[in-house]
Amino acid sequence: MENSKIYSCDEEAFNMESSRLLAENAQLRKMMGLMQENVELRCVLKDHERKAQIITPPGQHKKDHNDLKEEAKMVNSGTQIDPEKVKKCQRIVGEIAFQLDRRILCAIFLEQQRLYGYQVPYIKEKIIEVTTSPTTGKVDEKLRSELYQRYNHIMDELRKLGYNPAVHPHFTEYMVNTYGITKDRNARTKDLSSNNDPQYLNKMITECMSSDIVKDIIIILNCLVYFAREDGKSLLISPSSSHSSV
Repeated sequence: MENSKIYSCDEEAFNMESSRLLAENAQLRKMMGLMQENVELRCVLKDHERKAQIITPPGQHKKDHNDLKEEAKMVNSGTQIDPEKVKKCQRIVGEIAFQLDRRILCAIFLEQQRLYGYQVPYIKEKIIEVTTSPTTGKVDEKLRSELYQRYNHIMDELRKLGYNPAVHPHFTEYMVNTYGITKDRNARTKDLSSNNDPQYLNKMITECMSSDIVKDIIIILNCLVYFAREDGKSLLISPSSSHSSV
């Protein structure tokens, strides 16, 4: 009887210790996950300058006011466009790039409520991460297969529009970092009809943007038009629905 009590106490102590160690292990894994995300973000920032050098045409650097005026000259007629119109166009281009990336990520990672830390250039790495249990290392093969199928289907469709998975994910990232996104809700609402008109945007981009990147900008615009047709949403989704998933 006494041995049974001792065994019972030892078992209870063992269970308590096991529970404590499991809780500590889970907390450590959570902290490691946060540290890993922090490292990834730091790497992205360090890589940005290198990517920018690859994507940015030779000799093209951050533009000052005089450069903006030069960029505002129409290629064919030589007529100078209002620099403010050029600035507006650049911001819309950044928004188009941002929203294309969001649409791609949302179409692949349907199960995710938020997409913080998700980037189109690293989708394959993210698929491996989200389908691997952080506690056991077990792989959800079904989910991984579904995610890869979605990714391959989307890339196949976008390739038909000229999208290059090896180039344009970095190009859109550069556009967002260079020109920013549309943050003014009032401005977005005021220009809603024109900003959702692909023909209007195509014309504005051709007139206002540097000729050496117009082709790639039109490609990402056409890709965004594809998603708008597929999901039945506006070309440029309002900030409340588009940016909430960042």
